Amino acid sequence: MPQIRPGRVRTKRDNRRAPLLLSKVAPQDINIREGEVKSIVCPDCRTWRRITGETKLKIREHCISDKVAEGRNHVRCDGSNQVIKLNISIEQWSEAMLAADSTATGRRSARQHYKPLAQPPTPVSRLADRGPQGTPVLHRLLPLLERARHAVDQHRAACSLCRTGGRCDAGRALEVRFAETEASCTIAREQLKHQERRQYAAAAQAKRQAEWAAVLPAVQDADTRRTAAPVPPARPEAPAQAEAPSVPTEPEHLEAYDRRQVELGKQYARRKTPAALPA
Repeated sequence: MPQIRPGRVRTKRDNRRAPLLLSKVAPQDINIREGEVKSIVCPDCRTWRRITGETKLKIREHCISDKVAEGRNHVRCDGSNQVIKLNISIEQWSEAMLAADSTATGRRSARQHYKPLAQPPTPVSRLADRGPQGTPVLHRLLPLLERARHAVDQHRAACSLCRTGGRCDAGRALEVRFAETEASCTIAREQLKHQERRQYAAAAQAKRQAEWAAVLPAVQDADTRRTAAPVPPARPEAPAQAEAPSVPTEPEHLEAYDRRQVELGKQYARRKTPAALPA
């Protein structure tokens, strides 16, 4: 088994605070077991940090934020280089640790309580049917869509890979979530419009039925009176139209008609005969 060496002390300075006593630290917030890396929960940022040194134990210098690799500024935590004083022995600390474990175990119930299985989520195609006219679902999806869009914009502004046109795993996951939310909003809008059209058609039909019910008694009364009325007499036939005068089919003056036809024939023959050529 490889030997675990203690962390190297890179500075002799401390944070000028009073030493942190081992007896005042909760047993679950520190680990000083033999053969393991010594670590402690920083009292300022409440994150696990390594303990350096052999005789003078100190909390290793660290940053408040773990996002320095993503472009955040490096801000040193005030709990860095905090001196830890072992005012009790390792055996006494181990006994306190065992007592804390036994107390936590005693607080746990021996009976197992099985949680009910989670219900499957409602399909996206039926989201608009869960509320009246689909408005609650659409009102709930619109803030989620805006939040997903804001998360994508923030990630692209902070991630150097996504800002230059590439795609990291986190950026791809955010874009997939945004696309799914946008598709859900589109389906909810379409179903809302379809439901509004159906409601409008049902209201128009109900209005027509109400109007017909209002005039139905008068129509039935008119039909009854028309059926009970006597049959009117037959209309008299119109008198036959007088015959039109006869039209003459022959000319009144035959001789004048013949002379006129002869003259028209001569004029027609002269137009058809070609002119004599010059000598």
